[in-house]
Amino acid sequence: MKKLETILFDLDGTLIDQFGAIFRCYEHTFKKLDLPPLSYEEVKNYVGGSLDATIRELVGDELYPEAIRLYREHFEKIRLEDLHVFPGVEWLLPELKAKGLQLAVFTNKHGGNARAICKHLSFTDHVERVFGALDTPYHKPDPEFTNYALKELGARVETTCLIGDSPWDIQAAKNVGMKAYCVTTGTHNRSELANAGADAIFDDFFELGEEGFGLTPGPAEIHK
Repeated sequence: MKKLETILFDLDGTLIDQFGAIFRCYEHTFKKLDLPPLSYEEVKNYVGGSLDATIRELVGDELYPEAIRLYREHFEKIRLEDLHVFPGVEWLLPELKAKGLQLAVFTNKHGGNARAICKHLSFTDHVERVFGALDTPYHKPDPEFTNYALKELGARVETTCLIGDSPWDIQAAKNVGMKAYCVTTGTHNRSELANAGADAIFDDFFELGEEGFGLTPGPAEIHK
């Protein structure tokens, strides 16, 4: 990897798996609207971009305002449930910070919820900022959102990379000329991420730390 100064991390599917809670929000919303329920796999195939776009695609323009209200209202109640940190994350974040890198979370999850989750998981001990949906009018992969985060951090495109798990993350990086590195911890495999243009792909955060940053986790970290 090129010498980096700043790293933007996606949240869902990258640092954490919270799909159980996300799925329950879709279940709740569809039930309240008397819509046929979606399966776990159907929801998993839809998520990844902005919540607004996904909800609108699933329910249509007419039901969208009530659907997004129901979803957000329910998620506020359960936002700290079903939180699973991916292996290697709790090792790598402090290691990267200790190397002098500036870290931030860059997500399409509602900014307030993302910050509450990151604080709850102690990610905020290592990441400088958490940027999310509704912090601006934009979402990934809009370049306006990426440029906003870069400006707030005082970061340069050429010394920043985005680490995510989806084509939306890759496109968000490419839209401003930034490198995109991916982990296969989300819903997309190596082939899909490679076809989307990822600059490097790793199976997990241990591989990312070792191959990407030359770090070596000890046995205690690997077996957590």
